[in-house]
Amino acid sequence: MSPVADSYNNKKTLIKATHRFQMLCAATKSSEWIRADNWECTRSTWTRTLQVLAHHKEQVQQKFGSDVNLILVVGGDVVDSFPRILPDGSNLWNASDILKIITEFGLIVLAREGSKPLDTIRSMSVLAEHADKIHVLQDEVCPSSVSSTRLRAALAANQSIKYSTPDDVVTYIKENSLYRS
Repeated sequence: MSPVADSYNNKKTLIKATHRFQMLCAATKSSEWIRADNWECTRSTWTRTLQVLAHHKEQVQQKFGSDVNLILVVGGDVVDSFPRILPDGSNLWNASDILKIITEFGLIVLAREGSKPLDTIRSMSVLAEHADKIHVLQDEVCPSSVSSTRLRAALAANQSIKYSTPDDVVTYIKENSLYRS
C-alpha cells in the first residue's frame, strides 16, 4: 500500500505523509501479504498511479520473480473519478494511463455506497472493451461505506472510529492528535 505524496493535487486536507505512512504501517503490520511502502509519499511531487504501479511491479518482480504481477485495488469512487474533468478543462486521469493500468495490471474495484463503478465502466468505451480485466466486488448484504473522508469527519466531530479501522491506527491518531478541528 502506498500513500500519496504531500503535493497530491494541492489537497489541503491531507495530513503530512509521514503520519499517513505510519498509520499505514500500523494497519498492515499483522499482514503477511500486504505491506506499506513509502516510495510514493517521499517523492517531492505527485506521481501518477501508472508510474507508481510500474515502480512497485519492478520491486516485486526483483524480489519474487517475473511471473508475479500486481493488480490495482481501488474504491468505486476512484473509478467514478476516471472521466472527471478538472476546472482547467483537463482530465483528472489520462485515458492512456487508465488503459495501461487495466491491460497491464488489472483492476479490482471495491464498490462503495454512493459510487456507481459499473455505470462508469459501461459509459467509457476504453473500459468496456477490457471489462474482463476489471473485477467489481459488491457486497449486497453489508455494503461498505467506510472511507477515509468519513473517518476524518468522525474524528473531527469527536466521534469514535473504533471497529472501522485497526486499533493501532486509532492509537496512533490519538497519540499524535490528528484530525481534530
